[in-house]
Amino acid sequence: MGLLSNEEFATQSAVVVSRRVGSAVIRNKVKRRLREIYRHELPKLRAGLWLVVTAKPGAATAPLATLRAEWLRLGARLSIFADS
Repeated sequence: MGLLSNEEFATQSAVVVSRRVGSAVIRNKVKRRLREIYRHELPKLRAGLWLVVTAKPGAATAPLATLRAEWLRLGARLSIFADS
């Protein structure tokens, strides 16, 4: 997960999934799942963040709960949550 902070803008995110993750169907599924996690966590994020989430090949077979736990772990590590 990459991060840039600029409080003049709204929080935004992008999801990058390379071909190494799988076929187009799998890549789109991973993107949808990561965007849903972001959408759910958006109210908890600090203002003005630009996030870039890069999915690794393991994301193709990971359950949603595992993806969310990893997203939250990395988010806490980067201090992107408003309460941190």
